[in-house]
Amino acid sequence: MNLRSASSNLFLSLVLIVLASPVRAEPTKAPSVLFILSAHSEGYWLPEVVTPYKILTDAGFSVDFATPGGNQGIGAGGDMMSEEERLTLVTLSDLLTKPLTLEDIEPQDYQALYVPGGAGPMFDLYDHPEVNRITAALFEEGKPVAADCHGPAAFAGVRLSSGAMMVRGKKLTAKSNAEEGEWARENYPFLLENKFNQLSAQFSAAEPYQPWVVRDGNLLTGQNPASAAPLARVLVDMLWTTNRAWSPKTQR
Repeated sequence: MNLRSASSNLFLSLVLIVLASPVRAEPTKAPSVLFILSAHSEGYWLPEVVTPYKILTDAGFSVDFATPGGNQGIGAGGDMMSEEERLTLVTLSDLLTKPLTLEDIEPQDYQALYVPGGAGPMFDLYDHPEVNRITAALFEEGKPVAADCHGPAAFAGVRLSSGAMMVRGKKLTAKSNAEEGEWARENYPFLLENKFNQLSAQFSAAEPYQPWVVRDGNLLTGQNPASAAPLARVLVDMLWTTNRAWSPKTQR
């Protein structure tokens, strides 16, 4: 056999080996959810961060945290957490101390948005230009935008590209007037139930401190801390619906 024939046979053998080898698809990155946290001195409510984080990550989704200016927020309500929540918080500590900056967030990098409550959102997330920008972009793409308790304050100033208020005519909930105490009434710029009624949203609420979750299209809201877990489970279902091509089982 001459050199040319030997080279041709070797090339053919290599081609056949390549063709016979199973093609392994590259893993697809897990869909990401953006948590927007308050960086105000009044803080965000830790149980409304930790429990949804665990539910989402246990379902295979990744989570990023961002705040105005990338400033570290203050977690409140730690004494209200269960032992399981405290253990989860340990895994979160680095992420919470080094949040992303809202100004650097590209909405197309995320499949959903979630805003936990606490008193802080009433002061620094309402009508914040970057919160409005990110929320409107995700909402208009049909992606879930969710918030719990005082977190929906972040949605009260959002205008869509049409100029319409995002919440106008939408069914939603948030911390009800019946659940607000004297401090809130004296210090908040507004009460959420009043605000959403003024914006012509369809506000509803359960009895004080009872879980209540309202979904209207891709807008998802919870009434109070008791609503954080059921809200997160609905959000997982919504994400599965909008990300059918991705499954954590197929990415292992």
